[in-house]
Amino acid sequence: MATEFDYAQLEAITGGDAEFEREVLEEYLASAPRDVAKVKAAMAAGDPTATAAAAHGLKGASATVGAKGFAAIALELEKAGKSGDLSRAPAAFARLESEFGELVSLIRTHIARAA
Repeated sequence: MATEFDYAQLEAITGGDAEFEREVLEEYLASAPRDVAKVKAAMAAGDPTATAAAAHGLKGASATVGAKGFAAIALELEKAGKSGDLSRAPAAFARLESEFGELVSLIRTHIARAA
């Protein structure tokens, strides 16, 4: 699921400029781990509001670059936080973490092909 990637979305935001596309993806690869860590910390603190906010940011960044599957998991975490019930959040976060490596690999392969 995390590897569901919308390359048309990426092309739309970069105007098809390969160099700009690479820059956008590299920035995402730099920021996404911090965003994932924010979600984890908010969940560990048992803070639904902070969980929702952190997941919302991760969802937005992921959807913007075309990482639709990953954004969908972040949306689950955002909804859990907004509901105030984090009981389902650990399972969603486990999927998020396990699929992150797959997403990173997919993006790195795309960057290498575009170079």
